[in-house]
Amino acid sequence: MSDAKAVSQSEIIRKNISAVIEMQRKETEAHTLQDKIADTITRFAGSMAFVFFHAVWFGAWILLNAGLINTPPLSNFDPFPFGLLTMVVSLEAIFLSTFILISQNRDAVVSAQRAELDLQVNLLGEQKATKVLEVLDQIAQQLNNMSSRFNFAPDPELEALKQSPAPQEVLKAMEEAVQEEAQQVQEKVDEITGEIEVVREDVERVSEQMETVASDISKIKRDIEEHTGQHKPVSSK
Repeated sequence: MSDAKAVSQSEIIRKNISAVIEMQRKETEAHTLQDKIADTITRFAGSMAFVFFHAVWFGAWILLNAGLINTPPLSNFDPFPFGLLTMVVSLEAIFLSTFILISQNRDAVVSAQRAELDLQVNLLGEQKATKVLEVLDQIAQQLNNMSSRFNFAPDPELEALKQSPAPQEVLKAMEEAVQEEAQQVQEKVDEITGEIEVVREDVERVSEQMETVASDISKIKRDIEEHTGQHKPVSSK
């Protein structure tokens, strides 16, 4: 009997969680003081406390400068339309957007690292699955050779799955699929464009026919007026 201690699934999960927490801790420790300040300001800007603070600030500012509360020298330092308040808020928006961009750029770097980690883990898992299929296929073939009652039938699909595709091949297949989809969309657009062109030609032809009919009607009208004028009776004086 093996003396190896059985490992439960919960222990494996806790081990994985601990590894992720340790990775996040190292990322946090690698942040500089400037990064921590930017993160703190970004978190505060995305909280309800930020909203309440500005609501109180703007309300007090307007009340003091609109004449609703008269407490010299605190009042009427920025009369309507509150040019000083507008400048302060504009500067605040510029700095806040800069802090948010700093945090987003760093988060983008971390996301790229995690995506790279996911890619490597997925590739490793795919290679392991391919190896498992190959080993199972060998076991099935050996059992089939040992016993005629096993009735092993080769599977062409299994032979294809046993081959681990290279990432370049997967990317090439994805690009070909996207190109095919784009080509189909372009063909539909060309078809619709052709139908629109046919309709436009029909409309132009009908318009020309209507102009011809209108010209004929005008000609007939002139002929009738000329004929009526020639046979108009002369009145006796």
